[in-house]
Amino acid sequence: VERRGIDAYYKAASVLEADRLVDLVTKVQGRVRAVNVEEGDWVERGAIVAELENDREQVQLRAAELKLQEQQRLLDRNRSMVDEGLISDQEFDTQRSAFDVAETERDLARIALEETRIRAPFAGRVTERKVVQGQQVNAATALFTLGDFSPLRVRVHLPESVARKLDAGQRVLVTPDALDGDLYGRIERVAPVVDPTTSTVRVTIRMDDDADLARVGGFVKVRITTETRNDALAVPKLALIEEGGLRSVFVAEADTVRKVEVRTGLYDETYVEVLDGLEPDWFVVEVGQGGLRDGTVVDPLNAADVGWAAADTPNDSVLARAD
Repeated sequence: VERRGIDAYYKAASVLEADRLVDLVTKVQGRVRAVNVEEGDWVERGAIVAELENDREQVQLRAAELKLQEQQRLLDRNRSMVDEGLISDQEFDTQRSAFDVAETERDLARIALEETRIRAPFAGRVTERKVVQGQQVNAATALFTLGDFSPLRVRVHLPESVARKLDAGQRVLVTPDALDGDLYGRIERVAPVVDPTTSTVRVTIRMDDDADLARVGGFVKVRITTETRNDALAVPKLALIEEGGLRSVFVAEADTVRKVEVRTGLYDETYVEVLDGLEPDWFVVEVGQGGLRDGTVVDPLNAADVGWAAADTPNDSVLARAD
């Protein structure tokens, strides 16, 4: 029996998600002239990832620009004439309106041409290409999927009783199924409402920067610490006996054992907190409890001495050999 830190935790499963994952769609119909990126390519914000045939739009823009230039020339001439009193203010206003119309037509032609170019709305990586050069596409057709993986996120849905114990910024252990090691993240936010259909609360975890070793969509296991005891009186979980809803341990006293009922608190993978029934520095039986009764004579053995544990195992790891 020893005092040690114990962290209670909650486990959940989820998947890694990109910060943003969007389909890049066309605004107009047309035939694909060029495909400029492939799956896995990194693109900067504003980069043209594909282009539709746009000869007509280019000609229309050039015509609109020429018309605007002509209207600008007429407006400049009429401005001089109205200053000299050669034309009325009404005639000048008519010419200014004609210039404004030409400018609007030029802007519309620019928009029509720009709509034939599909641009990346943010910097990211192309995760899927759904189009080939020469393909006829309709408006709102998805051509690519673009992902922003900085940062990655994990979203888990937890019981309200667990979620209320969590804080933003809290460190979280994340274990991807496809990787040997563990990754870490921090709780970014805890939803302020409970989902009425599942009675759970959504918790969003922002992964640390080194999480790019994992792939988006991969399954992960999440372990979130819900409570911590820095100085808990604890025993190994192996020592705990559960019978009929009661919990007890065998305490070694000299060459006999005594069964002691205990009340437990927090627990982790290897230790359980004892709230009542034991005292520090008592020895408890970890292995071989099945044949023991109160008063059974035993020969206490250190687990390391008999090769059942590593040499650096704490001295309170006691095995019981009944005589």
